[in-house]
Amino acid sequence: MTAKKKADGAPDAVSVEVDRDALLAALRAVGDVVEARNTIPVLANLLLAVEDGVMTVTGTDLDVEVSATLPATGAIRTTAPKDKVLAAVASFRPGALTIAPVDGRSALTIRQGRGVRTITTLPADDFPKRTAPETALRFTMPAKGLLRLFETTRIAMSNEETRYYLVGVLLHIADRKLRAAATDGLRLIRAECAAPKGASKMADIIVPAKTVTHLCKLLAKVEADVAIAVAEGLLTIDLPGIAVWSKLVDGAFPDYTRVIPAEGKNRLSVVRDALVDAAAAVTAVVNAEGDRIKHRGIAFDLAPGEEHELSARDQAGSSASEPFAATYVGEPIRFGMNSQLLTQVCGVFAEGAVLSAAIDGPGAAVRIVSDKDPDVLAVIMPMRA
Repeated sequence: MTAKKKADGAPDAVSVEVDRDALLAALRAVGDVVEARNTIPVLANLLLAVEDGVMTVTGTDLDVEVSATLPATGAIRTTAPKDKVLAAVASFRPGALTIAPVDGRSALTIRQGRGVRTITTLPADDFPKRTAPETALRFTMPAKGLLRLFETTRIAMSNEETRYYLVGVLLHIADRKLRAAATDGLRLIRAECAAPKGASKMADIIVPAKTVTHLCKLLAKVEADVAIAVAEGLLTIDLPGIAVWSKLVDGAFPDYTRVIPAEGKNRLSVVRDALVDAAAAVTAVVNAEGDRIKHRGIAFDLAPGEEHELSARDQAGSSASEPFAATYVGEPIRFGMNSQLLTQVCGVFAEGAVLSAAIDGPGAAVRIVSDKDPDVLAVIMPMRA
C-alpha cells in the first residue's frame, strides 16, 4: 500500500501490517522504561513509527530511551499509551495485525480478523527528540560479558537519592581490565573482565540503576556482541534489534579501592552453600515474625580448626545457634554481620564455590573471594555481634 503525501511531502499515515508476536516482543522490550506516572502526557506513550519496511517502537522517561525494530509494511508515525497498546496486542492471537489511524480522531485501531481495539493517540511531534552525540568512544564486547558485570554488582547499588552517585554501577578501566563496582556503604561488589579492544581510554562512568536493571533483562536474551558508545554524559548500547540510550550519573564515584582490605591475618574458607544454610537456620527463629520485625545481625564465633558457630538473638530473648564446617586460620575471633547482606553477597558467587574470607579484626571489613569466580570480589562491613 502506498502512503498518501501531506502538503509538506511527508508520508501520511496508512494502514500497517505487522506480526503480533514480533510487535509484542518489541513492546515488552521498551515498555519498562516508561514511568507509571508522568506529568508530561506523551511520556506515558510509546512512539510507533513505520518507514521503509521497518517499525520502530520507542519508549523514554527522558533519562533512558529504548527503541526496538521489527519488520512491517505501510507507514505510520504516532504515539499510543504503553499500557493500552501492550494490552491490546497481547489480547490477540499470534498472526498478522493491521494498525491504522481513525479518520477524524486522535486514535488508531488494531485489527485481527473481526476483532478491533481502538486506542487514543497523541501526536508524534510531541514525543521527545534525541540527538546523537557528535563524538564518542566506541567499542564492542560480548553481551554475556557485560551482563556478568552488571548482574553481579547491581545488588550492591544504593537506593539513597541523597547519595545519588552511588545509585548505579561504576564502569572503569584499570590494570587492562574493564571493571564494574557498586556499593551502598554496607557492602561492595566488584566484577571485571578483559578490557575490550578500543575501550582503554574510556573515562570512568556511572550507569544509573534503572538503566542497569533494564539492560540486565535485555542482555540475558542476547548471545552476540553489543556495540557500546560512551560520550560526555551519555551511554548508548546497540543490541540486535534494540538500541538503549541513557544519561549517565553526573557525579564522582568514591575511590572504592580504599575500603578493600588486604588479605588479613585471619582467613576463613567455607563452602558457600554451607554458610548460607547456617545463616538461614539461625535467622529462621529470630525472624519468625516475618517482615513485621527483622533482626538482621548474626554473630560469627571462629577459632582455629574446622568447627565454628553462627548465632543470633532478638530483643524478645529468642536465640539460635548453628555449627558450620569451615577451615579457619588465625586468632579466635567474634564478629557480627548483617545476615541479609551476607546471603545476598554469597548469592553472586557460584553454587558450590569455596569462599575465602579475610578478617583483620572484629571491627574490620570482611573481604570475600571465591575459587570459582576469580573475576569477583566482595566486601561486607561488620556490625556489632
